[in-house]
Amino acid sequence: MDIPAEFENKIDELTIEKREYQLAAVQEIMEALPDNSILLNYPYGTGKTIIALLSFLAVKIQKPNAKFIFTSAREAAGLRCRQALEMGKKFGYIESLGYLYDPTGKGLSLRQKSKMYEASTVIFSPITSLMNDYFEIKTKLRINILENIDICVIDEATDILARDMSGFRKSKYFEGLFKLKEKGNNFPILALSGTRDAQRASAILRLLGKDTLMMQRLDLSPYETITKIHKIRREDYIKIDQQISAQITKPIEIIQKGLGVKLSRLEIIKMSYSGALERLERMNQFPGKLGKYQVKDEETKNELSLAFRRLFKFSHARLLLLESTPGEFLKYIEKDDNKEIFKNVIELGKELVSYRVDLPKYENPEEKVTRALVHPKVYTAIDIIHEHLFRGATVLIFTRYLALGNYLHRLLNNLGFPEVKYLSGQSTEDNRRLTLKSFDEGNVNVLIFTPLGGRGLNLEAADVVIHLDITTNIDDMIQRRERARGCIEYVLVLEETSEEGKIKDYKKLIGQGDEDEEEEKEQEQEQEQEHGDEVLPPEE
Repeated sequence: MDIPAEFENKIDELTIEKREYQLAAVQEIMEALPDNSILLNYPYGTGKTIIALLSFLAVKIQKPNAKFIFTSAREAAGLRCRQALEMGKKFGYIESLGYLYDPTGKGLSLRQKSKMYEASTVIFSPITSLMNDYFEIKTKLRINILENIDICVIDEATDILARDMSGFRKSKYFEGLFKLKEKGNNFPILALSGTRDAQRASAILRLLGKDTLMMQRLDLSPYETITKIHKIRREDYIKIDQQISAQITKPIEIIQKGLGVKLSRLEIIKMSYSGALERLERMNQFPGKLGKYQVKDEETKNELSLAFRRLFKFSHARLLLLESTPGEFLKYIEKDDNKEIFKNVIELGKELVSYRVDLPKYENPEEKVTRALVHPKVYTAIDIIHEHLFRGATVLIFTRYLALGNYLHRLLNNLGFPEVKYLSGQSTEDNRRLTLKSFDEGNVNVLIFTPLGGRGLNLEAADVVIHLDITTNIDDMIQRRERARGCIEYVLVLEETSEEGKIKDYKKLIGQGDEDEEEEKEQEQEQEQEHGDEVLPPEE
């Protein structure tokens, strides 16, 4: 296919950032369709969703009856699909794409859903909703809602891989989609990714099939992001983290005994977060399957259920300790149904209450406000923000937790910091749009984001980025970094806690891993030198 002449006329009036960059991508896509699937591996924040929507429009002009799917498996899949829908409306050409339907809508009968799918030219749907609807309608009504699809866009294609490529099977929903494609519904897939990991890119290509081409552009020059790892030492946090880590060991040993000794600690913790407990509780035939592992009998099931329940509680408590507010952590471990398993931690947790810090007011730093229950990362971030705002910088802050984002937002306002805004998954589209416009125009000094609030955005207006947490999926950290590239990046790490392992992985990905090795060698040499300089006692 080629881009039709009419296409240029239709988008002539549109305001599109990086217009030439994106139109060149659309041209390449059109040349490859419909014979090939495509992995569009472009940098984060460069408008891959816009490229996908423009490709829809170009195909639609040539084939008026064309049908499209936009799907995602992100934790924010519903939000991502709504954002894509809103983006189409914003650019004003969404009418040309036809009727829009979000299958997550409530209150529709199966037959009504089927009619809506049939009428839709573009289906915006999370992969779970899409495939559940497909199988239900196919089974009960004998109607194939995915017949005659011209392009299927998979947003954030790294999610089709087994969770972080750590040995888990890929999502059953994507397996279903790929099988469907193989059985004659031969629609091309346009997968969107921004991974710099060649192994991941190759794995995505394999999953998409042998007819898949890779379009890759990852050159981010002349942008340069300077990363500073900011280590914070707090003895009370170290003690609590170590105590929780020690107590995690026993349930892990029980799970290894029940499922297989080769299971790593990381795999088991990920299983606890991916619904292992719920699947165990539903299990009533033995031997039963838990993913790729076998549960031999009822007794093993009960032991595993208890172990996974305890493991999840300990893992969640540790995340709250390292990445949320002290109040949220204390509230969790002191819940009635948690008190017993956290009895060794509750007393240590009270040290967090007694710790008090002095925070500077924005206009008059000498005037201090004394507060308790302030997370170490929060008062460290406030110092960094204060330093950079005075030189006229704009600051972007990422956190995984609503509670921490809310708290920091209120605290900065109370301390008199100017123009502080907060966006989360709970923010309305209007609020998001107005806030981001103000940030781009330099009218917002500090912008706080949770992952759902910051997904799919170009944030190059930021001069400084602060990570209050290190995400379990390091790809998310890379996304944050490249959406706001060309900045100073601070990663806040609690020293001698379980965060230090994660930060080593991140540093390797951004090319700072060699510095750690050199630092360790220098420390070893210094120790050897110290021992060599010791004066030996005289021989008797």
